[in-house]
Amino acid sequence: MSSPSRRRVPLDTPERLAEVQTAALNAVSEVGYERFNMDLVAQRAHVSKGSLYQRWPSKAHLLVAALNANRIEVEAPDTGSYLGDVRELLKLWLRVDVLGDRRGLVLALLEGSRRDPELARLMTEQLKQGGTNPMAEVLAAASARGELPPGVDLELLAELPMSLAINFLLFRDMPLTEELVDRIVDGLLAPLLGHGDHNE
Repeated sequence: MSSPSRRRVPLDTPERLAEVQTAALNAVSEVGYERFNMDLVAQRAHVSKGSLYQRWPSKAHLLVAALNANRIEVEAPDTGSYLGDVRELLKLWLRVDVLGDRRGLVLALLEGSRRDPELARLMTEQLKQGGTNPMAEVLAAASARGELPPGVDLELLAELPMSLAINFLLFRDMPLTEELVDRIVDGLLAPLLGHGDHNE
């Protein structure tokens, strides 16, 4: 009953914009990037397809805008130790709410980035414009405290924890949990960097 009146509400109002972006993320996580289109978003958000194209020239632009609008910045923790900071940072990411199915969304983005050069370009540009990298801040603090062995590749070390978490999510359908966080920190990073058990 409310659809006609909702269609007359401009898309530049925050409420309607959020509805459209939520519909886009939910849709792409459910159907994948190839089947994701403006018709599907228009139907779910109760808006005309023409209105969508007036604001976003392609589904890639709409999806990247929706991702950016729902990006949550996480501040780097300061527990006084590298392992403590990584553990807390991963658990902060764990508590972040993500619209749509997390695994479905990641798979859709990987699929889209491979098949659609425009999406790949837009996502690369968005990453370059992103804010501070909390894991890089954690590593910088650890390096300043002298906690990291000489010669360690900080770029790879920064990618390692979340890369493992994404691998578990994509290939084992296992989401990031506190148990997995502890396995990564205590079972991999601590021995790798020559640290003892964090409880000692």
